[in-house]
Amino acid sequence: MIEIYKKLPKTNCGKCGSATCMAFAMSVKKAQADLSDCPYIKDGASAGPRIDSLTASPSGYEHVAEEIEKVAVNVDFKEAAEAVGGEYISCGGKEAIRLKMINKTYELYKAGLFENNVYSSDTWARIIICDYVRRQSTRPLTGELIGLGHFPHTASHVKAFQSNAERKIAGIFKNNAPSLRQRCLELGGADVPNNLKADYSFRFNLLPNVPLFLSLWSADKEFDADCKILFDSSAEDHIDIEYLANLLERFTFELAGD
Repeated sequence: MIEIYKKLPKTNCGKCGSATCMAFAMSVKKAQADLSDCPYIKDGASAGPRIDSLTASPSGYEHVAEEIEKVAVNVDFKEAAEAVGGEYISCGGKEAIRLKMINKTYELYKAGLFENNVYSSDTWARIIICDYVRRQSTRPLTGELIGLGHFPHTASHVKAFQSNAERKIAGIFKNNAPSLRQRCLELGGADVPNNLKADYSFRFNLLPNVPLFLSLWSADKEFDADCKILFDSSAEDHIDIEYLANLLERFTFELAGD
């Protein structure tokens, strides 16, 4: 989806039928829209590599998932589980690391990543979780909260992803902010104090050692609703920032109920 988004004008003009370029990229990835629906992409040449090479199965990312998974399944599971905040499981001679990504539970066995006792067909889940496990970072939280675009060597499109996510959440809950709290609790969020004077502030664990902090200011007579999403500055040690952008996108769609 990120590769598709890079090819779009990022103007959120709505001419493709989607509210934002980000939403359109997700629709193309899910084969619910065609890249040619964007009026600013006139033909395959202007779009760069064929879009079906990004959405086909196995995709170009499938190879990445396979390579990262090979490394992750060969780490010491007991040590890795402790480092990444997962649960070490050993039953019947089989080892596994159990952990949550947003609101879903996954288990990494020597045979690969599983969800609900079935090998995961979610390529990006395999990439993100296996990369997280193989890093085995033990860096503690710093308490310094920053946006995606403030991490070193961050591509400009990552800032756009965060900005679009914040606008989408603010737009959905601007007229029904109290419902945000219920939705956040359903996704495992917890109310947290904040010094931003926000009306609502929540903490989520995207992964055990990768928290996300969401603050929302309700709309009033003078200002529209506003949303801010921040991460602990230690996140770059636990997860690739490009992968974190994908994880933010997942979180936004889950929160929005898409």
